[in-house]
Amino acid sequence: MNPEEEFLENAATLLRYAKEELKQFLVWTDKQAAYGQKATALVQQLDRLAVEMKELQKAYKTR
Repeated sequence: MNPEEEFLENAATLLRYAKEELKQFLVWTDKQAAYGQKATALVQQLDRLAVEMKELQKAYKTR
């Protein structure tokens, strides 16, 4: 794996960790509160970013 691929893999891993941390936050907190709603929105954004990251990784591998 070259350095660029490793950077992309690390970024994808960070997205997964961030999503899991926010999901755990939502387990412990009020999902209906403003901060809970914001955390839910962030989880959704991270899902979209993860899809885009996979597309980026695929595009880089086929360069």
